[in-house]
Amino acid sequence: MRITIDRGRCVCSETCTSMAPQTFETDDEGLVRLLDGGSDPEAAVRNAAACCPVQAIRVETPGAP
Repeated sequence: MRITIDRGRCVCSETCTSMAPQTFETDDEGLVRLLDGGSDPEAAVRNAAACCPVQAIRVETPGAP
């Protein structure tokens, strides 16, 4: 799975950090960032991305159409 974050769209709702805390964290600027080696289940990461109020997180499966 490949995760990308559009930090320009992030509004610091922290929905993602509460839903997938081992994948996302809030940095010193209050914006979301990826944690190295995030270990949340893929379903939790996809759900966190889907619940982002501004759709700032994108989750893709490499090689998928």
